[in-house]
Amino acid sequence: MLVSRQADFPKTHDLPTLNVLCNNAGILTGFSPAQLTILTDHAVASRYPGDAPTIDDAKESVEIAKSVRRFARKFLGLNK
Repeated sequence: MLVSRQADFPKTHDLPTLNVLCNNAGILTGFSPAQLTILTDHAVASRYPGDAPTIDDAKESVEIAKSVRRFARKFLGLNK
């Protein structure tokens, strides 16, 4: 989405940071920093043994990820 607006952004997987940059570029996602922090934290933690999320945490993350994906696809004019 930032590329579509020709906005500069750092190479990062930190979703709250990217969301701020989206907002600054006029892409108002409506996602809360808390929601995006959950996804960022789970993405990092799941890469290392012993830090697996609970089933409930994983389900919550999947639902947040689905809503982010829906938003991005709609913004970019992509079909399902």
